[in-house]
Amino acid sequence: MRHSTSGSKRWILVTAACGVLSVGCSSPGNHDSTSVGASPSNSAAVQPLTLSKLRSLLLTPADLGAGYTQDAAKTEEGNQYDDVSIQGCPSLEKLDSDSSGMHFATEAQVSYTYHTDSGLGEELHSDAPATLSKKLQTLFSTYISCPSYTLTSGTTPIEVTIAKSDTPDLGDEQFAYTSTMQLPAGPQILKTLAVRQGNVAVMLVGAPALVDRHIEAAVAKLGTLG
Repeated sequence: MRHSTSGSKRWILVTAACGVLSVGCSSPGNHDSTSVGASPSNSAAVQPLTLSKLRSLLLTPADLGAGYTQDAAKTEEGNQYDDVSIQGCPSLEKLDSDSSGMHFATEAQVSYTYHTDSGLGEELHSDAPATLSKKLQTLFSTYISCPSYTLTSGTTPIEVTIAKSDTPDLGDEQFAYTSTMQLPAGPQILKTLAVRQGNVAVMLVGAPALVDRHIEAAVAKLGTLG
């Protein structure tokens, strides 16, 4: 995804508004991270992947199996998220207003609907390994800095609570959290899970069962890099 609005607002919406605002995945969440694995050291010379290469690593319907329908591509230009704001978490509010340093060199995304009521969104980010690691740690640590906050879409306030989530033993670093959003129809629990492997990070956002089911396949595709 390009950060045509603001980098953190895009992340906030991907993780906290996809399902709520019908942005294309029914999976968002917003805070909590666990990170393990070695911090990259002598890796600054590794270059980011090209956009075409990154797109080739996204999950496809063949990878996911029956029941998944790819959503129509959403525009990444314009002001589609400008009516979304965060209240009650100063660190998130600050990141949302000053996210120029959080852009990744290349990014790609895809989203799927599972049957009719669940969703799965995937983002791939590429940058120099040390840069990618630092930015992911900053983003996720900011998201878990507040146990709860209010997401406002237009004039509708949505209460969000955050909890840490276990991470799988995959890649070089792992980050995960779940978010519970209090919607008029009832609470919605969503999981965000990111795995960095070298100069690429994969992030899945969606219903927790779907994220857990497909993260290994998503990371395995990164192993096809030559």
